[in-house]
Amino acid sequence: MLNEQVGNDSEGQEPDFAQARRSALKAHDVVIKLKEMGLPESLDAELASLSTDLGDLWAANKLLSEQLDRFLQAPRDWGEVGDHMADIRSSVDHIAWHVKSVRSPLNRITRHAYRTAGENGKSD
Repeated sequence: MLNEQVGNDSEGQEPDFAQARRSALKAHDVVIKLKEMGLPESLDAELASLSTDLGDLWAANKLLSEQLDRFLQAPRDWGEVGDHMADIRSSVDHIAWHVKSVRSPLNRITRHAYRTAGENGKSD
């Protein structure tokens, strides 16, 4: 549940450093790919936001899937249903925040990609 997501030590949970590392690696992979393709420094702020948001969205999607599976496998107890729904709501809110945040940098880098593709006469 939520404690599993944030690693609340009061219930003996540890933060999920491995998942945080995987999310950071996804974000780093986005940076490397676009920088290797020649993304200009003028888009570094957008790249930082884009890579962070995409890495967090990737991780949040995995977490939401796990939460949904736990909910579906849980006993038929309304107290547990409430707990699961609260955790799912937290994940959905987190995803919504990143979806809103990623739009502008995604649009700017997308425009750069199509502009560059048009200048080079190719789309790869």
